[in-house]
Amino acid sequence: MPVDPARTHALVVAVERYEDPAWNVTGPFADACAFVSWLVDTCGVPAENVTFFASALASSLHRVDGTGLLPAGVKTREADSGSVARYVQEGMVTLDAELLWVFWSGHGVVDSNGSHVLLLADSSVVTKRAIGVDALQLALQATRVGRDGGRGVPKVAVAVNACQNQPAGLDVAVIDVVVTSTRVAQRGLFIMHACSTGQKARNVRTGAVREGEATGLFPRTLLRSLDDGSGVVLPDLHRVSDEVDQAFAALRDDKETFQKPSLLRRNWDGRTRITGEFVLPPTEHERNLAALLDTALPDSAARAACAERLAAQVPVVISVSDGAGACSTEQLVTAASRVAHGLPTLMDELLAQTGPADQGSPGNSAQDHAHAVRELAPALRAAARRVRPDEFLTHTEYTALVRALGAAEVPDVAAAARCDRRLRCHLADASADVGALVRSLEAVGAPGEADVLPALLRFVCLAAAEADACGGDGTALRAWNREVAHRIGRTSATLDAQTQAAVEDCVRRRADETWIMVQLEVDQPGTTGGARYAFSAWIVDAVSGSYNVGGNRGFHSWRETQYRVGAVVEPYLAGGHVNLGVEFFLPVGQLELQVERIPVQHKGVDNVPLGTVAPVVVRYAQRRTDWAARWDACGTDTAAGDHHWLRNDALDLPRLKTALEDRHLAGCVELTGPHAEFTPALAYCAQAGVPVMAWHRRLGDHRATHDLTQLRQVVHPRDLPEEMRQLRAGCGDSPKDAGSGLVLLWDDPRRLLPRMRPRSPGRTPRP
Repeated sequence: MPVDPARTHALVVAVERYEDPAWNVTGPFADACAFVSWLVDTCGVPAENVTFFASALASSLHRVDGTGLLPAGVKTREADSGSVARYVQEGMVTLDAELLWVFWSGHGVVDSNGSHVLLLADSSVVTKRAIGVDALQLALQATRVGRDGGRGVPKVAVAVNACQNQPAGLDVAVIDVVVTSTRVAQRGLFIMHACSTGQKARNVRTGAVREGEATGLFPRTLLRSLDDGSGVVLPDLHRVSDEVDQAFAALRDDKETFQKPSLLRRNWDGRTRITGEFVLPPTEHERNLAALLDTALPDSAARAACAERLAAQVPVVISVSDGAGACSTEQLVTAASRVAHGLPTLMDELLAQTGPADQGSPGNSAQDHAHAVRELAPALRAAARRVRPDEFLTHTEYTALVRALGAAEVPDVAAAARCDRRLRCHLADASADVGALVRSLEAVGAPGEADVLPALLRFVCLAAAEADACGGDGTALRAWNREVAHRIGRTSATLDAQTQAAVEDCVRRRADETWIMVQLEVDQPGTTGGARYAFSAWIVDAVSGSYNVGGNRGFHSWRETQYRVGAVVEPYLAGGHVNLGVEFFLPVGQLELQVERIPVQHKGVDNVPLGTVAPVVVRYAQRRTDWAARWDACGTDTAAGDHHWLRNDALDLPRLKTALEDRHLAGCVELTGPHAEFTPALAYCAQAGVPVMAWHRRLGDHRATHDLTQLRQVVHPRDLPEEMRQLRAGCGDSPKDAGSGLVLLWDDPRRLLPRMRPRSPGRTPRP
């Protein structure tokens, strides 16, 4: 049913005159008068139903003939913050109306918090007083609007003719109009804005407006659609807003304005909808970066040239303020930061123009400017990282990498990345999308140290090696890595070392395993590391089978034994056996022996812990229980996950026994707790035939208690040795490091010593 004009009320605000005369504007009063004339004269709304707050310039109050613009009976009040705020809070509590129209015309801005606010007449030179649009919307939805707890007003229609740009250096005091009260959820709210965020609300061309007509483009267009000849106070606003949108689309096509109205419909005829372009204003970090760019791009020509170069590389839309010849630095920064890889591209493009230190006579203005920009470079890049900490690639680099990964013919790029545990925790969800994988690794960042390679570049090294191993071509990936590493200041030595490591890791994963098996015998059992030891070593691989590679004839201290074992292993590390692993067969009472810390020489460096350059595992020297069934169960179930494992306190032997009996095919046990003695639990697991165990050994008086969740849940038991090597390589010597004292017992029944006949203690081995 049509809305009764007699039961229609209106709140109208028009602000032309401000305490700060620099902000005075012509037009809002004429806009508001035209709207009120449509309500009263055309639709028949009683004049006393219109509440009009106006602060008009003297020249706007009357026509040329001296008559007023307002219909008879409509009175005005001063549009200061106190009067308007109090009316919004308290003036509509007893309102009984089918419809409340709200019309506002005057200055609007976006404040430093990103909120759209409407300035009021008592805005001074020092402080601009305003009401927030969002707060006004909440107030109009409150139960304090309308009698009977808000039931007296079922619909509110709002038209706001105000700019949404963001002038610099504006101090705004927002007057709170929201009172704590409930909201009327079923109340229909239809809010039409003259423009979108970042735009100005423009007026009709001078000379094209007759007396009594609205001067603003938006209210003029809106009133033409509202006043359709029917005299209906509430026509179909969906139709009206669509007609306004179409009219402004035509104006934009004719280059008469860039203005685009925006709209919020909340529960209006059961529908909620938002249209328009709501561009976020600059954030604090973006403004800080823009302030630095003011030095690097001091004039409009420099900004325009930079914007042109940026747009040539990135699909970015850079807005230019109405009337300005070029974009501001804030507009340039905001546009770049809203597009993926736009900001790194902007920084690279800006800094690339200065080039290296110029040669020439001092005092040249271009050289002086380039020098100033180079001096600013660290601060600019740091500020840019604060704006977009998840990006350091330019748009061109990102696009080229995604293309190169697609052309490299790597069967599963994500699976290749998961081979490196330092990358695994940063990967996106198990998505096959290469772009998502690149973005997730890029988001790890690019540390400032020249000898540390970013996670993304580590991944590209690995992907290039994987491509070569799969019959593809990793050349493009390696070339991409070199270019990006050079741009972000990484040394060639760092990149070369990581590239070689990736190749070795790839070969290790794909080649037939080569293992050195070392059997240690103890002469005088006692405190771990305090006995005397003898050893024999065999090498086993798929090609040559097994053969003895060394040992020592007598028993020696643990320190001497370490060096002798290291001397046996080192030639195979240096000889290109990148898939080499080392298995130590130990007596049950010596499983705490720190074999993974045996020092070796690797790539010319002395005293490198063996466990950081080769997979090192511990095995039992004697097995009295067959463990093949539990091992095969792990191999048959190829899925990684916690289901392979039992987790038990090392001192709780009864519970461990029960758990192993209940799960007769459980192949893996993690022993936990800070206790000094794990030997009883280890011996019990050996007797039960458990082939895989993990625990933290005691380092000094400390035993780590880190949870090995990532080890258990992510890694399949067959991949544990290589995983352990990577974990040890990433840890220091501190007991607080999760992998520094981690032990892996990994009894592969496919490889047994040629003759499992341990000597008796004290027996001298035969030549």
